[in-house]
Amino acid sequence: MDYQRIMYSVIINTVLVFIATSSLATDDLFYPYGNSTDQQLPREDDIGIEVQLARVFPYFDSNHRSLFVNDNGILSFLKLVKLYEADSFPLDDNRRLIAPYWADVDISRVNEGHVYFREVTNDQELFDRATSEVLRLFGGELGLKRFTTKWLFIATWEKVPFYVVSGQANRYNTFQTVLITDGVLSFVIFNYGVLEWTTGWSSYGSSNGLAQGNESVAAQVGFNAGNGLNFYSVEGSRTNDILKINETSNIDREGRWMFRVDLTDIKPGGCYDNVNDELSVSPKVVSMLGGDVLYVSGPCYDEAQDINCMIDGVMIPTSFNIDTPFTVTCIMPTTLKVGDMAVSLSVDGGNTYLYTGSVTSVSIDQIPPPITFTSSGDMLDISWPKENFPNIDSVPADIRVDLSLVTYQERNSLRRNTGDDITLAKLVTVAINIPLTQDGYQLDLTSLSLDDFDVGLLLIEEYSDVPSAELKPSMWSLPFNINPSNADSAVSWCREWSMTADVVEPSNDIPPCPCTLTQALADTTWYDADPFCKIGSTIEGNCATRPDAAHCVRARIPSANGFGNRCCYNTDGYLLHLEDFSSGGSHQLRHHAGASPYQQAGDIPFLSNFLWDTIPWSQCCVRADSECDRYIDKRPYDQCLTYDTPEPASIFGEPHIISFDDARFPFNELGEFTLLRTDVVSEFEIQGRLQPFNTTSTEPGTVGTSLTAFVVRYAASTTYVQVVLSERRTMDLMVWEEGQMEEWRLIDFSVGSWWRLNGVTVSSTTPSKILIQYDNGISAEVTVHTNTTAMALLVLAPANFKYDTTGLLGSWNDNPDDDNKTAAEFLIAASESYFHYEALSNYTTYNQPGFVPISTIPSTIPEDKITELCMGSMACAYDYQKTGDPNVGKGTREAEEDYDNTDNDTTDVVACTRLDAPAGGTKTGTMYLSGKSVSFTCPEGHTLEGSVTRTCINGTWSGNETYCQGPEAESVTRSEFIFPLIIVALTLFVIIFLILLIMYCRIRKASKHKEDIEMDPTHERGPSTVIPVSEYDNEAPTPPEVPRNSMVVPICSTSNPEYSLDNNKKKGIDNDYMSVRNGARPSKGIDDEEPDLKKESAKHLDSDSEDEITAIKRHYQAERELIE
Repeated sequence: MDYQRIMYSVIINTVLVFIATSSLATDDLFYPYGNSTDQQLPREDDIGIEVQLARVFPYFDSNHRSLFVNDNGILSFLKLVKLYEADSFPLDDNRRLIAPYWADVDISRVNEGHVYFREVTNDQELFDRATSEVLRLFGGELGLKRFTTKWLFIATWEKVPFYVVSGQANRYNTFQTVLITDGVLSFVIFNYGVLEWTTGWSSYGSSNGLAQGNESVAAQVGFNAGNGLNFYSVEGSRTNDILKINETSNIDREGRWMFRVDLTDIKPGGCYDNVNDELSVSPKVVSMLGGDVLYVSGPCYDEAQDINCMIDGVMIPTSFNIDTPFTVTCIMPTTLKVGDMAVSLSVDGGNTYLYTGSVTSVSIDQIPPPITFTSSGDMLDISWPKENFPNIDSVPADIRVDLSLVTYQERNSLRRNTGDDITLAKLVTVAINIPLTQDGYQLDLTSLSLDDFDVGLLLIEEYSDVPSAELKPSMWSLPFNINPSNADSAVSWCREWSMTADVVEPSNDIPPCPCTLTQALADTTWYDADPFCKIGSTIEGNCATRPDAAHCVRARIPSANGFGNRCCYNTDGYLLHLEDFSSGGSHQLRHHAGASPYQQAGDIPFLSNFLWDTIPWSQCCVRADSECDRYIDKRPYDQCLTYDTPEPASIFGEPHIISFDDARFPFNELGEFTLLRTDVVSEFEIQGRLQPFNTTSTEPGTVGTSLTAFVVRYAASTTYVQVVLSERRTMDLMVWEEGQMEEWRLIDFSVGSWWRLNGVTVSSTTPSKILIQYDNGISAEVTVHTNTTAMALLVLAPANFKYDTTGLLGSWNDNPDDDNKTAAEFLIAASESYFHYEALSNYTTYNQPGFVPISTIPSTIPEDKITELCMGSMACAYDYQKTGDPNVGKGTREAEEDYDNTDNDTTDVVACTRLDAPAGGTKTGTMYLSGKSVSFTCPEGHTLEGSVTRTCINGTWSGNETYCQGPEAESVTRSEFIFPLIIVALTLFVIIFLILLIMYCRIRKASKHKEDIEMDPTHERGPSTVIPVSEYDNEAPTPPEVPRNSMVVPICSTSNPEYSLDNNKKKGIDNDYMSVRNGARPSKGIDDEEPDLKKESAKHLDSDSEDEITAIKRHYQAERELIE
């Protein structure tokens, strides 16, 4: 009877356990467990099993390829942890743990609990579930960076009892942990079912499994990095309060907790109330034009709250969605400036903004434009993305949008005064309420009234049937020229512009163009590639506006006046001169990067340059190429005549140094050293850390060192930059702003490939290469070659740093013999170190005075293998033999090749000034470097004078100047043509001046004679047969009266060489003339053929004296001769 009762009880309990297990396995809180694919831990106490993982799991910023499942409620990495009693976090000794419920579990008894675990690599239903939960909790942090689950690990402790010395435990716990990753981001879920105990008897627990007294330790929940510093502990751990964890949550779901774990610090899901915690804002990099939807998480939100964002001083309403309760969204405003923008959050209607964060605004040429277009004349064919607008979870078919044309203007820009300093305004909405999924749009610019505008941008906004002044989610295009595309219009525009446009005067602080494409590609000191015309670009329309160009570069740093420079090169690798090719570059009035503090006319990143420089170039040189000289007069181009190449130096491999003077030597040392220091041009220093390789050579005990980290300090900047090797990301670049940051900040190149900091620009498009460019011109490119653990650092210094360098990279003075210095000379002291030391490390960690380098070792590697791998590189052969690792040897060879290529590509070349074709003739050849030739031809019927071909030799053209002489008149070159014209014009001017002077002198002489006659009171004047008295008196101008005894200085002689009277004769004539004027009558003997004169004379004369008449005749005859 008792036997039957016992068997019945066992059967009932088994059924109940099965039912309970099935219920738990299908509960939507728990992920499925206990099925046929699960493994179980053996029934032993304090047991753990290592599991090799199919995909790496990032945890505490390290990639892990295996883990240990432990029966005591933990997963461990790096090592098996068998401790049954939870120690207080943080723990060291590589005890890297995930502890969903670390306590003394005992599964050694039959049918007393189970520990299930399994790796999930191909279950789309579970993947979708995990992805949904990650995005719900961390969508604000991830933003548009889509996360897709690719791997899961599920471990479940089902109805596990605590340890008892004897008898059977009467309390049980059920809990689960789920590891989620895509190989880059990783998350952990803790799920809790029934929890009844916190500790075992060995931890001085009570008989019912609860902690009691000072020596009793309850369960620990959290994460530990194993370095003694980084950890995360859930509140209530190591106390009996941890039992309530199944009634609470950090994600607003009872019994579930969720965390992000791939970073150095653990980030809990959900929300917080600590105002000191930084807001999580995503995306972290946005366009300065605005319109991006920002996902902001941090504080605990309530749909009843009045939540507002404040971005760069602009208050913006937010949107709250109950489906994503830990995230609000707000729209990024237009800033027209670049850099970090403050983001603050208010949950009380804008009364206080207690929660703060930041977002980085970048120029529109640094991020791909969402709206793209192609143009044919004045017709635009427009397209835009259909996904992730306006939100990441939007359904494209449900979204309606408006398409508008926007213009950009500045005060006094180009040829117009627009009124306001800066105007970014909507001109016209060309399409309203169209579906987002529409297959593009065609816009005819000629159908719009655009007479007063030059720059256009396309804008797409989410449609709303209710007019509102609030910001809308939007996307933008790049700017473009909206002037009519026909040549006649462009000619008029260019001529008008050239009358008022400012002239760019090239100065010493505008870097001259590199002479060749290879120089331009290698020179990272002063130039960056133009993102819209560069070799290797995958963007649509690369170099479309400059069809003759294969690559263009832009000056990185503006001059003191804010000027810039653009240089373009053809597929043959030569500089395009703008007078030869409209695709050529020129000096720029406005720098493409703008000028801080921005927001002022002429200083707006990219847009000011486009308005003041690109539009005039497009109008004058592309659309109206005949007017390009007008543009060149205002924006002259550089001919590379004064270009100086930079000098490279490098450290790589185990390690090898090539100095600025090309001295090559190994440096087998360990510690932190000065690689480069300058003091005169600017205070600048690079410090490098040399540490052992991770692999050893074929000879036991022989270890090489390599560059594993370096830090840079630039005195003119407050930014310190440090680069270290990283297992997860290959390399990490961290920055610290002195006086601005409390801690070093990791630059995340996955969210932005280009970052502008104070005095320095950092960029990376691949994890294995980072470029650092300083405003003093020094650049540092660091590379980690495939399958190596050594950095290869290549430094370029501009020519002005010659004679101002010291350090392991050498004294640049053209003397390689003084570069190979001892380690002690450049070993840095602890007080001189600029390095940032991670947890549990310091200066002494990396500096070991007792290290003895091994320079020579017997090699067991066959010679043919060394030859095949190293291809003549001695440095490669040395590293291959010393480490025994072919990857190390190959990386060394590739690093040395990088240096050699850069050194060759930065070789100086000599350029000559550009040559014009002779007037009326043509030329062949547009390359003006030493050794290059230019040939000339003249039209049929003309003779070529001078040299037919001229060659550039050391900066000077051979031969003589060339001109074309025509069959009738000489045709000369421009300079010779203008000079004769000037001579002819001057000659004509002199002849005309002399003629006018002679005429003036004649008239002056006649007038003087009349004066003398009229002013003589003793002379009588009678009628004349040549000039009637009445006409003379009434119509002729009256000569000015000259007082007697006054001095008059004539400007020409009054004498007449053809006719003159001696003084006696003149006096007699004058006396006769005056006697008539005083009333004497003439005689009747006047000529009969002039009756009118006789009649007129009779009115004035009282006598007919023949002598008087004769005197009058004599006077008039003499006067007529004088006048003639």
